[in-house]
Amino acid sequence: MNICSCVVHTHPGQGARVAPRLAELPGVEVHAGADADKLVLTLEDTAQSLAADTLGALNQVPGVINSVLIYHYGGDDLAVPRA
Repeated sequence: MNICSCVVHTHPGQGARVAPRLAELPGVEVHAGADADKLVLTLEDTAQSLAADTLGALNQVPGVINSVLIYHYGGDDLAVPRA
């Protein structure tokens, strides 16, 4: 299981249009920043895509200038239930 957090910079005035496009990518959740054109995202592995592949796809979305990885966690302990 991989979990990543990143900031995606959009072209000026495009944050509100880009956010739903990014949210359509597998494992992506947009948390904030549409008004400032700096979107805060989390990415997770899914059955369709690894978080690393999705991270690479962010810059291909129309309206995106760049994306910056802020945090990454990878490990199997997320899948283990805790007592």
